[in-house]
Amino acid sequence: MTRASCVNVKYGAPAAAICFFFLLPNLTAAQTAANDEALRIPAAAQAVIDSFDKPLHPILGGIAPSGGIGAGIGYTTPKSQDWFRNGEARITVNKYWSVMGETGRQTQRTRIGLFVEARDMNRLDFFGLGPDSRRSDRVGFALRETIAGAKGWVRATPLLRLGGSAQLYSPHLSRGKSGRVPSIEESSFAGVVPGVNDTPRFGRYRGYAELTYPVFANPKTADVFDSYQGIYQLAIESVRDTDRGRLNFHRSEMEVQQRFPGFKPGQRLTVHGLMAATNPGSTVPFYLQYTLGGGGSLAAFRDDTIGTDGTKATLRSFHEYRFRDRNLLLMQAEYRVPLHEMVHATVFVDSGRVAPNLSDLFGGLKAGTGFSLSYMRKSAALARMDVGYGSGEGMRVYWSFGGFALQ
Repeated sequence: MTRASCVNVKYGAPAAAICFFFLLPNLTAAQTAANDEALRIPAAAQAVIDSFDKPLHPILGGIAPSGGIGAGIGYTTPKSQDWFRNGEARITVNKYWSVMGETGRQTQRTRIGLFVEARDMNRLDFFGLGPDSRRSDRVGFALRETIAGAKGWVRATPLLRLGGSAQLYSPHLSRGKSGRVPSIEESSFAGVVPGVNDTPRFGRYRGYAELTYPVFANPKTADVFDSYQGIYQLAIESVRDTDRGRLNFHRSEMEVQQRFPGFKPGQRLTVHGLMAATNPGSTVPFYLQYTLGGGGSLAAFRDDTIGTDGTKATLRSFHEYRFRDRNLLLMQAEYRVPLHEMVHATVFVDSGRVAPNLSDLFGGLKAGTGFSLSYMRKSAALARMDVGYGSGEGMRVYWSFGGFALQ
């Protein structure tokens, strides 16, 4: 139920870099002096942290870029119950809002259910199509999405999971509410970019196969962290314009996440790759095209991304949704080092490209590098800071809390 999203922080990047270099010696010293001790947390703060693990729990996190920090409430059915009823609602400081509900049946081997979602985002960014889009062409738009359908999966073997979804997707575009950039319908994109003046309802049908090797009985134990593991996913999606049939397309996706033990216990190397292709000759509205850039993406683009080491970020040294097109290539590598039992540092390299044609993906890759600091709890990042740079477009910072990315 987690979804990554982003907001702008004007002076966060230089401050984050300075803090990193001041904190590193102290954290290393703490590891030497008390490597087996957890960082102390006040009792009141611990009670707040524990509340996020309860069935009825608070939610902290955004919805999409420029929406700002958000908060809400959610309910998650315990995994021990066969019938589940999950839901959440949240709102952000910039008046983005989202609601979601789902119900169905789950077991150790299967999960199937019905769901409905609605999201309203009033100041999303658009820079143009293709790998050569320019920051100076930035415009805004507002998007409201309503989605209803069914989804599920079955574990055919301990290694193999098969899943899919069928949904009705209804987008609604309107004038962007950002006062800093013009709205897309007032720009030169209005008569050129597909989908600016056309928002029909779509039927979306998706299927995937996911292989995990090896499978661990308890994925949160320390020995799993130091082990080799790979996750491989193949997916196909067919999208049908149910109003006029003019915006029909289909696409295929291949994703790999591979983890390797590092040079010392607790360290690991993660490599991640994602390639996606849309059938030639089809017309894809811009709000359903693939994107690169930033700490996350809208669920409409690809809601089941595996991601790299604990994040679904793409090109962290670029603005959110900086590049957008019909085909995508993303390659990432991260090396994680525990500075303390509950504080980890990561260095990463991101590279990728979007293109109108599949043959154009393999040259002129956009790239950047950076580092992150994570506060860990139960082998997951409770709080994380990512700093990306090297793109030629400045330094960028992303903060994430409990799986939600903020920039």
